Amino acid sequence: MKKFIIIFAVLISLSACYTEEDKRVLQKECIELQQKKSDLWRQIDSTCRILDDYRKEVKNLQTEKLALQNGRDPKYIIKVKIKQGTFTLDPFEHIKNEANAMEMELPVDKDFYNKAVIGTDLLDKLKVGSLLVNGDISWLHFKIIDKYIK
Repeated sequence: MKKFIIIFAVLISLSACYTEEDKRVLQKECIELQQKKSDLWRQIDSTCRILDDYRKEVKNLQTEKLALQNGRDPKYIIKVKIKQGTFTLDPFEHIKNEANAMEMELPVDKDFYNKAVIGTDLLDKLKVGSLLVNGDISWLHFKIIDKYIK
């Protein structure tokens, strides 16, 4: 018990030795460490996404190889999200557009599949009819959200 009291007294006396400058330096170091921690978490997240993409590509290549070994042509599929975009500040219009969005799987040839990049908008077209009839500015998006081989 005496040892505990002595250690506690020493710690209290040492903590009283910190100056305001020491506290500012420690606070600055703490902020820098928090920033480094955030940067590391972003790097980990990015690395995990890259690893997932590689795993998916390996699986697709294995599926393609298996199909060819079994004497059938592999099917190259892209998954597309079709969504209307509207130029408006009305949040309910944006919610409606998202609720009405739909996804489709489209078979494509191997060349198109290899050139397709996830996140690419295949069509970003102004809806002229909506502009003329309703007076609103809207467009259709056909965005690639996934691709795989069957």
